Amino acid sequence: MYDIVSDIVKYIFVFIVYMFILSIARLIYLDISDAKRREATSGKGYAYLKLVNLRRNLKFKMHESYSIKDMAYIGRSRKSQIYIDDPYMSKNHARIFLRDGHFYIEDLGSTNGSFLNGRRLPKQPIRLKDTDKLSFGNISFIFVDNMEAEN
Repeated sequence: MYDIVSDIVKYIFVFIVYMFILSIARLIYLDISDAKRREATSGKGYAYLKLVNLRRNLKFKMHESYSIKDMAYIGRSRKSQIYIDDPYMSKNHARIFLRDGHFYIEDLGSTNGSFLNGRRLPKQPIRLKDTDKLSFGNISFIFVDNMEAEN
């Protein structure tokens, strides 16, 4: 009897270790594939949004980062460059755009609002700075401006 219980515990332990190694390998793969995706879509001198939330806590699919060239619409509409299927997002929630060498964010009349560093965005566009925290619905990002990093 003791041998059977011992064998069962041994197999359960091996299975747990295997699942742990598999989850680590999956996280590494996702991180590398996201970095390659962002590198392929971003050009020198542009910006991107880096996800702050843990993806496993979300009930919808998200990337770790989203590149922004000249303009990016953020929302629940599949036509948005940054599509987020969060129920607290409006279809056309916000947009980030490049003007005179600087990035700006503008809320597009969203129901739940857009937040910059914890404060609700006003009606007019606001200039973004590198490492600003942006929040839409249940999602938070860090804004990374490669143009500021080059200067």
